[in-house]
Amino acid sequence: MDETSVAYNYTSGKGFVVSQRSLPTGKKHRKTSLGSNEAKANFSYLSFVTHDTTIQPKLPQIFVGNEHQFTLKLLGELGGHVPPGYYVWREKSAWNNHALMRKVLCLLVKHLEAYAATHQLILVLDVARCHLHTSIYALARRKGVILLYVPARLTWLLQPADTHVFSKLKCKLRQLWMDLAVQSDSGSISHSTWLAEVFKIVSKLLCGTPWKSAFVSNGLLGDDKISDRILKELGWETSRTVPVMPLSSSQLKTVLPRRTKDSHASIFGWALPKAKPKAKPKAKPISSFTRSMKKAPALDVD
Repeated sequence: MDETSVAYNYTSGKGFVVSQRSLPTGKKHRKTSLGSNEAKANFSYLSFVTHDTTIQPKLPQIFVGNEHQFTLKLLGELGGHVPPGYYVWREKSAWNNHALMRKVLCLLVKHLEAYAATHQLILVLDVARCHLHTSIYALARRKGVILLYVPARLTWLLQPADTHVFSKLKCKLRQLWMDLAVQSDSGSISHSTWLAEVFKIVSKLLCGTPWKSAFVSNGLLGDDKISDRILKELGWETSRTVPVMPLSSSQLKTVLPRRTKDSHASIFGWALPKAKPKAKPKAKPISSFTRSMKKAPALDVD
């Protein structure tokens, strides 16, 4: 799973510029009025991808926007254009956060509950701060989900969404937007039309492409097969065996982003040996005189 930003408008891209003198007789340039807010408007797409083509259609796909990007009017216009398993969430911010990540994790488990008895769910994430929190670790353990974090500054090399998925998606989205703009009489595309088309292109790309080669080349299927490109970047001649044990504190520092507040115990507390409870101090023996004093009635003294 990984997040990417999707724009509402792609007019700022590179391309050919037609001069006025090159236009046919009687034709003029058609200008598209675009406000600064519209040019900067983006929403987040939380993408789920798996190597299993039978499970891919069952994965949720989540789109998050703030109150200005996903207005109530827009949500009403989308109506029946949202495919099953696709979610449009209107939040205060279009950015992912800890609370939203817990909601995402529960939704993923719900979508895959039919495979709980036969499969082990391993969720591959980068170490963005919205993915790191003790509440997320605890929730994943309760739900039976293993969180596999890609080390900091290596998502471009090891995260399948970054290495194989998003570049193809962004290319198709840009081409799709250009095609829709050309077909439009005004040159503009309504937000509801654009979102409906985004749903279609996402579904076609994710479900129509086998992603197993991406997971194999990134070393995520346990076959000890890593692409030559990754081996070259790491300076390795062959893949190496990783010991099945929690990382040490020094190793964990190389995985997490700098200045992170997560401690070794907060992440691997479930795997560390529990400290033995301290023995209670033995009570001191009470003398017979003290016992007799406790039983004696209180005296009133003038």
